[in-house]
Amino acid sequence: MSNELMATDKLLIDPFSYAYMNSVGEAHEVRLARAIYAQWSTTPAVIDDTDLIVGRMTDGHSIAGFNFGGGVTCNTGYAEQLIQEHPDRKEEIEAIVQFWRDKTVDSHIHWAEDEQYLSGQNIYWAGWGGHAILDFTRILAGGTCALRERIRNAMTMTADEKKLSFHKSLLIMCDAIDAFAQNYAETAQKMALEETDAKRKRELEEIAKICSRAPHYGASSFREALQTFWFIHLLDGTDSPGRFDQYMFPYYKKDIENDDITKDEAQSLIDHLWQRFNEVRSWNLCVGGLKPDGTDGTNDLTYMCLEATRRCQKIAPNLSLRLHQNSPDELWMKALEVIATGVGMPALYNDDILIPAMMRYGITEEDARDYAMNGCSQIDIQGKSHMGLEDGEVNLLKCLELALNNGFDPLTKQQIGPKTGDKFESFDDVMKAYKKQVEYATMRVCNAANIVQQAHAETSPNLFRSLFVDDCIDEGMDFKAGGPRYNHGQILTQGIANTADSLAVIKKLVFEEKSVSMAGLMAALQNNFPDEKFRQRLINEVSKYGNDDGYVDSIAQEIVAHFYTELNQHRTWRGGTYGGGSIVFTRAVSFGRHVGATPDGRRAYTILVDSVGPTRGLDRNGPTAMLKSVARTPQILAQSTYLLNMKFTPSVLRSNKEKVMALLKTYFKEGGQQVQVNVVDRKTLLRAKADPDNYSNLVVRVGGFSDYFTQLSHELQEDIIARTEHEV
Repeated sequence: MSNELMATDKLLIDPFSYAYMNSVGEAHEVRLARAIYAQWSTTPAVIDDTDLIVGRMTDGHSIAGFNFGGGVTCNTGYAEQLIQEHPDRKEEIEAIVQFWRDKTVDSHIHWAEDEQYLSGQNIYWAGWGGHAILDFTRILAGGTCALRERIRNAMTMTADEKKLSFHKSLLIMCDAIDAFAQNYAETAQKMALEETDAKRKRELEEIAKICSRAPHYGASSFREALQTFWFIHLLDGTDSPGRFDQYMFPYYKKDIENDDITKDEAQSLIDHLWQRFNEVRSWNLCVGGLKPDGTDGTNDLTYMCLEATRRCQKIAPNLSLRLHQNSPDELWMKALEVIATGVGMPALYNDDILIPAMMRYGITEEDARDYAMNGCSQIDIQGKSHMGLEDGEVNLLKCLELALNNGFDPLTKQQIGPKTGDKFESFDDVMKAYKKQVEYATMRVCNAANIVQQAHAETSPNLFRSLFVDDCIDEGMDFKAGGPRYNHGQILTQGIANTADSLAVIKKLVFEEKSVSMAGLMAALQNNFPDEKFRQRLINEVSKYGNDDGYVDSIAQEIVAHFYTELNQHRTWRGGTYGGGSIVFTRAVSFGRHVGATPDGRRAYTILVDSVGPTRGLDRNGPTAMLKSVARTPQILAQSTYLLNMKFTPSVLRSNKEKVMALLKTYFKEGGQQVQVNVVDRKTLLRAKADPDNYSNLVVRVGGFSDYFTQLSHELQEDIIARTEHEV
């Protein structure tokens, strides 16, 4: 690109791109840091009239940019819009797009020829940038000043030019953080000078004072800690705050003890922060649980965060509560009080299973105790890991469909799986074919995820996260290139209950009772059950997962253990081991659209079962039986969340909180990892679907996250309506 072109009005078009292009000759990560600095330092500081905690990422109006999920991106849609607005600069804008064409993540991903039939048809999907939880303690304690000192110390320990360039880029990132905050300090001070309302004038002066110190010097008060946290959270892309009540508590405690703040004032600030979280749709905020030393971490802020969720009734932050065998009953009851509002939060997590699950992957007990949830509900080690979150997902039910068709996909008419045979003499033959399809899909999804991981590392080093995740600075390695202490991966799975129920039907009716022929079953599946009576036989004559029946539950145990054991054989490109979990997100819909009719009686192309729960409506023996079935699966093998959705009627939570607590405690004692609860009745959901305008604020738990019911797809709405309503 010519100097003449770069001398034009750069800010109008793209400060990010021009800063990168003007640093020719420097290392890629240094150029990227300069581009981010240019973007953040020129982002206008916007302070609303009610803001007490300030900071907004206003539209950058840039063609190129960086985000934690996509890495380096090029917004061709915005470029086209700019050309329409500035036709005289068409050549310049097109040149910027062309410049980035071979520098994005997508440009470095090269798939095998058959990938479209595998990932494209939802046998699996693979790869994106992933969530993370930063070590907020580090910036709160010493600010960017301490970070710079740590970086410079690391620079004295190496002569490696690549590492030195990496460290240089981190120093620029510290400058970018300070520049962003200083814009707010100056803007608040200017607004204070012009403000006529005495109360607001004092607030703006306080904001200016705080932003002039934090995050440069770190935090010396609860207010400064909240503001420092918010700047870092915002600049990270409003991802996951992690163990908020743990790293914030020392600042709250100090101010309370010094009478610098009251508990009510602190609650008001937290409530305000919760409103800001919702504005930007922040992800997972975790409270409670064991501290790294093994003692209980419950504190005042744990309860105040729960109370903020109860008061605000919004879909963000995605609140998660860690519990263990010694968690106080008061905490359980407060959680159930919040859940009873119907907001679908907090989701409840079991330390007594999840900590040992982490340790299976070589994570020390101390670090494992400091786990937190990321994104929807994936597990991460705060400030020490890049665990993928999520690297990919496998459709187990599609694997069964391929097994029954010798690896041939009836939908695409392609041979997309290995030929595993179609002459089944026994149920063992079916299981062997199914497992071979799962093993093939697992190998392919891990290979695909590794391709994406490498592309991210090559094009899009996450310099910001490298500041706040051990051991990136000390090792001189980027967050995406193996710098963190733990670099495991997470491949999720769908269709557990569908697959177990389908295999149980084949085992019982085809091979044990011989009341259904394999040929007859396959004909019914291929024609999407033309005989409804036959379909009902499949549904009703064989017990279904979720009813405390060892016949089908043992099959679920086997397929879950097989998947995780196979997954653990594969290594991530980052240098860790693949583990997994089961979280529905919205892919139960998309995966289901690519699976024909199945032996459990499910019709073709319909939604799969939600996460690890039973087929909706077929858990007929009550919540205790359902929980016993799910607890039988080896959840300790799941290194990411093994997510269970439940639905209770509002009357249950109003009058039976003690019984619900006892029920969920028992599930955790029996090996359950996680549970999340919707509290809403079927009639309300049906009314909301028919009259969305009058139910626009109805919040429900979907699968790892809460959302507004009326904004969900038709399939997800029907799924939530159909979930079994439990009484106790």
